Amino acid sequence: MAKNKIENLEVGQYYEQEFVVTEEMGEEFAKISKDFNPIHLDEKAAAQTRFKKKIVHGMLMASYISGIIGNEFPGEGSVYMGQNLSFRGPVYYNNKVIVRVEVTEINLEKKRLKLSTTCRNENEELLILGDALVMLDN
Repeated sequence: MAKNKIENLEVGQYYEQEFVVTEEMGEEFAKISKDFNPIHLDEKAAAQTRFKKKIVHGMLMASYISGIIGNEFPGEGSVYMGQNLSFRGPVYYNNKVIVRVEVTEINLEKKRLKLSTTCRNENEELLILGDALVMLDN
């Protein structure tokens, strides 16, 4: 059963969680995903890019959104139906990122939620902007 029943949710309601991704986490994600792009793993190669240093895999950051949806908000029983993402800025290793999931639409008949999904750094700069469609099995 979902942690948050759809009948108890409201548009504008949100959940936020802070994360810090280490280089070791990035290396483990590369092994799992098979994404060995040097921009994520090689300091010298990354120094030659517009970012000047290694950046976190975008899909690693997206996995934190998935974790929040599946475990916290709305929580257990949530079924992902879709996710759109737009990468707006780099996420650097060892920097704090605030992931926010916010209800933007509720369809009680179909038991579906549309959620805004964002990642911001400690300076409130938007790094990832997206939206998700979730069905609640409750």
